[in-house]
Formats: sequence, C-alpha cells, structure tokens
Amino acid sequence: MDKKLLNRIFLLSTAGVLLVLGTIGALRAMRPEAQTGPVIVEQVETDLVNMETVEMTPAPTVQPVTYQNTMTLLVDRLPVMTLSSELAAKQMLWEYLISSATAPEGEQFLSAKFDCELILIQGDPLVKPLEAGEALSMLVQNPAMVPIRLTTLRTEKTETAPEISQTTEPALPKGARIINQLGTGAVSQTSMQAVYRAGALLDTGPPETKTLRVARATIVRTGTYTKKNTSGTPDRLEGVEGKSKGELKLGYPMRGQIVYHFGYVNGKMNYGLKISNSAGANIVAPGEGIVVYCGERGAYGFVVDIDHGNGFVSRLTHLSDVQVEMNQRVFIGDVVGKLAADADGKKPLLHYELIIDGIPYNPLFYID
Repeated sequence: MDKKLLNRIFLLSTAGVLLVLGTIGALRAMRPEAQTGPVIVEQVETDLVNMETVEMTPAPTVQPVTYQNTMTLLVDRLPVMTLSSELAAKQMLWEYLISSATAPEGEQFLSAKFDCELILIQGDPLVKPLEAGEALSMLVQNPAMVPIRLTTLRTEKTETAPEISQTTEPALPKGARIINQLGTGAVSQTSMQAVYRAGALLDTGPPETKTLRVARATIVRTGTYTKKNTSGTPDRLEGVEGKSKGELKLGYPMRGQIVYHFGYVNGKMNYGLKISNSAGANIVAPGEGIVVYCGERGAYGFVVDIDHGNGFVSRLTHLSDVQVEMNQRVFIGDVVGKLAADADGKKPLLHYELIIDGIPYNPLFYID
C-alpha cells in the first residue's frame, strides 16, 4: 500500500476521534448545574395532531313502540293511569261508579258520585295503555285511587208488645171469652243517613224516628153469667139485659114456635132464639139496617147479618133462597130469604141472635 495513503487514513481517523471528544465536552459544558431551590416546571404547549377519523358502519337502531290517541286520567291533578281512548276511559269510569253504587247489607242505597276531580289529557305515546278490565280491577282493589262518595239510609224498626184489656161480661156464660179487638204493638222506625268515602264510613246524619203503626190493645171480655142448674131449659127472659136500644124497632124474624130460649139448654149455652117452622117459610129483617154479612158460615149454614146501628146486629142463620146482598139496606119486615130444610130430616129451626157491641144478648129483652 502506498505510504502516503496510509498517512492520510491515519490523519482522518485521528481527526474523527478528536471531533467526537470535542462534541462530548461541549455537551457536558452546556448541562445546567443542580439547583437546591424550588423546581420550576415550564408548561410546554402541545401541538395538536389531527388524525383522520375512520368511519365505521353503525348498528341498526331499535325504534320504540308508540301508542296513538291514548288518554291519561288525572285524579286531583295527579296522573293515575293511561287508557287506549277517551271513550274507553269514560266507559271504565262509568262501570266503576255503577259497581260501587251498592249499599252495605241492611242499608238502603241513596246516591253515589265521584268525590274527586277527574281530568282526561292526551297520553304519552310511549306509555302502554291499560286494558279497560285491568284498569277497572285496579280501581276496585284500590278504591282510594278514584274515591267515590256513597250515601245510604240506615233503618231500624222496633215493635212493642200489645197491651191486653180484660173486662167481665155478665151476658156471657162463666168461662167464655170473646176477643172484641185483636191488639197490635206500636211499630216505629228510626232512620239516619250514612256517608262513605272510598269504602270507609265518613259521617252519619241525625236520627229521625217516625211511627209506622199505632199501638192497639187486645180487648178480651170474660163471661161471668152462671146458673145453678144448667141441665134443663132456660126461662123466657133468662140472662141479663144490655144497653138501651133507643129508637130502634125490632120484631120477630119469622113466625113459628120458640123451641129454645136464650140460655143454657141441657148444659150447653144457646146464644139466641131457636124458632121452628116448615122449610121454605119466609125469614124477614127484624129491623131496619145494612146487610154486613151474607154467606156460608160453618154449622150455621147460610148466614145474613144486619147492622142496625149503635152496636146492634141481628144474625139470621139456616137460610136458603137468600134475596139480599152485601151492603143492601133493608127495612123491618123485608123478606131476607127462606128457612132451609134440615140436613138430617128433622124439623128445621131458625137461629136468631141479637149481638150488642160484640156480645150476644137475649133478643126477648128488645123485641117490641
């Protein structure tokens, strides 16, 4: 190798080393000395780097379900429920009011109304409406949601036992009793209004009492008439005389023979006159009056009762071919009917009673 070339390579290498050493020294000289005081950090502004955004394909968005024309029910300005339409809401409220218009047991229904402010507004289309049946069931189970004011009538009846008025009657045989009036106790009714709200008792009104039936005493007359010997036949004027007949004129209702007088006949009391005659004989009105009974009456057969006024009533029994009717006015001597034939083929008898104020008396005291 050429000697000159070698020298040149050596010089270049040496120069390169010296250059590197010089550079290192210069860098060390430029480094700041360590400070013992507070460290001050300078804020360096950062350069904003714009990066190109990469557009990605978005996932498909699920559209929410909406409900059109729904109505929300406000109770006292607070939302309670949403229904499908105004018609459905009104029908549901009407059915709820009808179902609530029932009085508790033992009370009478008077009225029912909503006791709150009800407003229907347009509903939120994102709120699912309730079915009418579901909404009605909700209100029935929770009556305070839509309170109803129910007015009823409470009534209570009370009845007293009838009084019994007993008097003695000398015209009746001893031991016999006649009930002239069947009594009843007084009946009164106490009423008061009751007000319920949402099923709970709210208030009751003042009680009002009224009489439904006035008390009426039972009037019983007990007989005191007696006779030492009751096994025979009575005398013509046996028994006692009752009150005066006044201007009343009385006669015999039929011609014939008096078979038995008023009084005991073979131990059994006979309450009138038994007059015999042939079947078909005329029976006439013993006095003026009004026919108050006309019809069959047990063992008496066909009976006609004539009211003469002032408590006097003539009773004619065992009649046939009756020629009068109820409420007909008859006069003394008017034909009432015929004497009926005896069912056993015996001689027929007319039984004539004179009843004064409900008690049979001996007619012979009053026949003119």
